[in-house]
Amino acid sequence: MSLTLLLEKYDVSTEEGLQKAITEIEKEEAEVDEALSDVLSRACSLEGRLRTASQAYTKLGEVKADAQVAADMVDKTAVLARDVSAKVRQLDLARCRVAECQRRVHDLIDLQLCSAGVEAAIKAHDYETGAAHVSRFLSMDPRSLHAARARGAPSAPDPRRAMAKAADTLREHLVTRFQEASKKEDDAAIERLFKLFPQIGRAEEGVNLLAKYLARQVEANIRRASVVSNTGPAVYAEALTRVLEIGGAAVERVRKLATGTPGLLNAAIVIIQPVVCAGASRVSAALRSARADVLSPAGSKRNALAAEPVLLELALCLNRIRLYFDFLTRKVEADASTLDEANQKAASEQIEKTIAKCELTRTAQDLLGQYLALERFFLEESVNKALKLAAPSAGAVTSSLVDDVFFIARKVIRRSISTGSVDGACAVLNEAGALLERACAALRRCVRAAPPDALPLPAPPARGPADAAPALALNSRLNRDVEAQRSLFLAHMNEAEAGGEWAERLAAEAVAEAAPLCRSRRELDKLQSCAAGLGSAAAAFVAAHELSLAALAAALKHKVVAWAEYLADPGRDGDEAEDDCDAGALPQALETLSEAARQALSASSAERLLSALVSDVAARAEARVLLHHYTRMGGFLVERRARRLAAWCGGGAAAARERCARLAALGALLALDSAAHAADVPHKLGPQLVRDVLARRIDFKIEDIKRLKL
Repeated sequence: MSLTLLLEKYDVSTEEGLQKAITEIEKEEAEVDEALSDVLSRACSLEGRLRTASQAYTKLGEVKADAQVAADMVDKTAVLARDVSAKVRQLDLARCRVAECQRRVHDLIDLQLCSAGVEAAIKAHDYETGAAHVSRFLSMDPRSLHAARARGAPSAPDPRRAMAKAADTLREHLVTRFQEASKKEDDAAIERLFKLFPQIGRAEEGVNLLAKYLARQVEANIRRASVVSNTGPAVYAEALTRVLEIGGAAVERVRKLATGTPGLLNAAIVIIQPVVCAGASRVSAALRSARADVLSPAGSKRNALAAEPVLLELALCLNRIRLYFDFLTRKVEADASTLDEANQKAASEQIEKTIAKCELTRTAQDLLGQYLALERFFLEESVNKALKLAAPSAGAVTSSLVDDVFFIARKVIRRSISTGSVDGACAVLNEAGALLERACAALRRCVRAAPPDALPLPAPPARGPADAAPALALNSRLNRDVEAQRSLFLAHMNEAEAGGEWAERLAAEAVAEAAPLCRSRRELDKLQSCAAGLGSAAAAFVAAHELSLAALAAALKHKVVAWAEYLADPGRDGDEAEDDCDAGALPQALETLSEAARQALSASSAERLLSALVSDVAARAEARVLLHHYTRMGGFLVERRARRLAAWCGGGAAAARERCARLAALGALLALDSAAHAADVPHKLGPQLVRDVLARRIDFKIEDIKRLKL
């Protein structure tokens, strides 16, 4: 620390400050002495390092000289390597030229040998050897042969012309022998000769010859296979299956023989397919002629029972045609699988065009038209029969309308999917949806109005002679016809509820089963759009079920009104207490109704009906309360009835619990000893409604009610 800082830090004018400054100075002096001692102790080691560095510096000159010598040697080596590399490149170029020259010489020698070998093989009928020579000639590079001849004697005869002439001669002999073997139907010779065409560069011609031979065989076999000798079920579908199997076997045979020449199967199919189409057309014409009594609108045997086996036969025919087209597509794609992507795409497009333009596609369209017309007739006839069987009649207690209609719809939809045609499935889905809506309309007519007392709801207890007569008339015994109508109405009501579930399930099943038939997103969208028609039918069934619930509630309305009046009734005598059985009459009646509803209806329908009826009773009773005047005992009676009803709703009709709790709160207000206790009653009623209810008590003063703070 400097002297200036010490003077600023300590006050040296006093003895104490002077002493602290001296102490600080002595401390710094001791630290300086210690640092000097440390430096002096390391002086020896520093001198040794300086000597070592000076000795090493003297040797740097020798190292520099050695490094210069090494650099000179590397430069000389690099120059030598460049010279050697140039000579190696020259030698490699010379070697390549020599190899090319040798190859051209060998090609010329082989060309002469091949030309002579082909002629000798033709004379000896050794076509395999001749084809091997031609294959060797075709594998030669034409440019090298031309260059070799140009460097030699240009005026000499061109051996390539002789070889080409020999190859043409061999091709003519092969074609002649192939035609002779075709006439003799010598399959072994045909296969042996066919394998030689790719070797002589005539693979496409060989495929055409083989396809023509197979087409003649297919035509003869189809004529025999398309003959129908009996009149059993689906005999024409079996005949069509045999025809398509014969065509498929011929295509498969070409594919196996032409394995080494991919991309040529399309050409063979173009030749074979017209023969298959002609055979299928003959079978289709025979089917329409034999089934004319059913297919024709004026046919003598045209009925739903006779139409079903014909529909199965038509669906089977369409399915076989679709499977045959899928088979052709798969085989062509497999044949072109070794080609590049562009050629694969071209092969797929070509087979699609071949299928679209062939006569078999038009035959399938004709069969599909016949199938759809007959399927529409079958649907209409079957649904009409189901509607007739479901019509109300004396003694009928059940109905199978929905079960029959949905069984028919499912059968028809699945049969249309089995055809393999997306258009056919969509058309049938549309027809099925329309007929389901028609069946639903018939069902709506049956459930539009419920018969009287469709479900047992006992009448409230009679209050006197004036009330006893209507109650007895309302509970008169139903005759047998009314009981049958009641049972039939409940059956239709259940069917309407089940119909909505069935329609949704049927739509989902149709989409799931027909989705594999769709080859594009557009077809799938069309299928889903047609299946949405079944969704519309489901909505129609749901609406019919809602209508039936409303009709059933309307049939019980007169008893609902009577029970509402019973709940709000102040009693015959305000001083007479009501028995426990009378207070529990409504829960007992609702329990009877609940048991009957749960036996006759589904659980959800019974719950909705009970909740609606109880809510209606409570709402009407609340309105009737505001029209009566009550004594304390009369209010107590209303409170007991409402409390019993609320207790029953806790387990029997939970959806109406809030409405019944509101009615119980009204009863509690009517049963108060004093209007001042109204604030102690738990409720969710408005202040004005509370005052109106309290005003119905004849023993409460209006002034006391108005003074209440609610």
